[in-house]
Amino acid sequence: MVWQEIFMIRRGAHPVPKYVVPEPFTLRNYCVGDEENWFRIYKASDNYNRIYSSMFREYFGADQELLARRQFYLCDAEGTAIGTASAWLNPNFHGEALGRVHWVAILPEYQGRGLSKPLISAVCQRLLECGHQDSYLRTISVRITAIRLYLGFGFLPDVRSPHDAEIWQGICKHIPDLALLDPWR
Repeated sequence: MVWQEIFMIRRGAHPVPKYVVPEPFTLRNYCVGDEENWFRIYKASDNYNRIYSSMFREYFGADQELLARRQFYLCDAEGTAIGTASAWLNPNFHGEALGRVHWVAILPEYQGRGLSKPLISAVCQRLLECGHQDSYLRTISVRITAIRLYLGFGFLPDVRSPHDAEIWQGICKHIPDLALLDPWR
């Protein structure tokens, strides 16, 4: 499957599935200096985007207070950041001000341990706390595991064109239950 950009959207202030971070892992908010942790995590875990050192500032800016409220880091037993995700905002997503699940990543050696669920749970809860009843995310079509994860949190395909529908129909070959949602008709 060729990767293509897709969007998913979660409408309404539905309860967020709650997942506890398993011991010995912990979850914390952004601290000064986490720009380096973010870059390290992304450089190691993202094989689809070109990751470069100035990306953090480009995507998140430098507002320490905003970052501390909206960005999370998953840490190992020693307190080393091994994952990250942000409860971000977009004042103009197709004309709407929406919350955004933004830049989710976990180091490859920690993937597959159920750590994404508590991370996404914290992000979605924070989005609601920040007043975002509706939120969205961007991912790519080949990240089937991530798409399944997001579906479990109430995110649905955001289909705005025949091209979007075609992409999602291709994804249904890998997630048959998605076809039951019939989001493209």
